[in-house]
Amino acid sequence: MKKTAVLVLASIFLLAAGVYAQNAAGSESSTEKTATTIEDLYLSQDIELQIIRGQAMSNDREMKMFALQSIRSMVEDGGLANDNPGLFVVLESLATEGTSRQVRSGGAVINNYPEVRRQAASVLTEVGGERAKNVLLKIMEEDPEPMVLAEAVYGLGVIGINDENDTVNRIVWVLKRENSKVTPDNNLAFASLLSVEKLARASGGISNPDLINTLLEVASGAYIRDVRLKAIDVIYNLRRQQ
Repeated sequence: MKKTAVLVLASIFLLAAGVYAQNAAGSESSTEKTATTIEDLYLSQDIELQIIRGQAMSNDREMKMFALQSIRSMVEDGGLANDNPGLFVVLESLATEGTSRQVRSGGAVINNYPEVRRQAASVLTEVGGERAKNVLLKIMEEDPEPMVLAEAVYGLGVIGINDENDTVNRIVWVLKRENSKVTPDNNLAFASLLSVEKLARASGGISNPDLINTLLEVASGAYIRDVRLKAIDVIYNLRRQQ
């Protein structure tokens, strides 16, 4: 009888030990599965960044456009903001590569793709924020292509940041340069006027005599009628807001 009881107790002990070992193995497997999933997610993001960076650094225009398409998709999905420095650096590089700064520094201009820079400026506008604004200001200073400048200046208006009139001052600088040309770029001037309009609306008005004088030059300059009329309209609204 005692022997039977001992055997039963031994069987119960072994069964419990087996269940515990099975549960422990299952728990370990679950933990390992979770860790693998997190690792896979991290590697997936890292690989995606590597692919985009590789495309952006390529000398091929289409590869750069693919990189921009990927970044734009991430922006639309909310995956790119100022807290994503890796992709932001790539985007800044695409927005400024091939500009006249390379000439001033004595280097050869490579990868001069204005459409890539224009598209990058457009994506920067979607990203928004102080960092995007600073890159667009940099484009305004360095890029020689009117279509890229037009995209950048419009983006500055959309972002709407004008700390100590730094954005307005850069727009005035670009407009003055354009006004002095025999055949100024109408699209760039119109984009600048729209930007001033947006900045004034965002800040409740702009007090800058130099801006008014520059807009008067646009209104009487060698631009098409639509641009000159828009300049008059912007001047009127600025004065009304004061």
